[in-house]
Amino acid sequence: MEGQIKMLQAKISDLESHQQFQADQAAIQAAQSDMLTTLRNIRAAMSAASGGSGCGNGDGGSGGGASSKELQTLKEENEKLKKINAKQQYRITHLVRNLEETQIEES
Repeated sequence: MEGQIKMLQAKISDLESHQQFQADQAAIQAAQSDMLTTLRNIRAAMSAASGGSGCGNGDGGSGGGASSKELQTLKEENEKLKKINAKQQYRITHLVRNLEETQIEES
């Protein structure tokens, strides 16, 4: 008889701990849901503050990088700067060559 009582007490204890686990799990899920909502609000506020329309770079927002429009603008600017740099490099080479020729003629 005492063995059955101990067994029943053990089962009751197990059930109580299982119910506590389920209650803890529900509380954790609620906290995670609140945190997710807060993070979504922060992301929307950041997107609105930057004037963009979301992340827009096709990676699901995980990169934190520029939008596709900003990226395109940067690429165009980069190409323009490369052209300017090439022209200036040509001019410098031409001027140095002429200067060297002038120095050789004067010698």
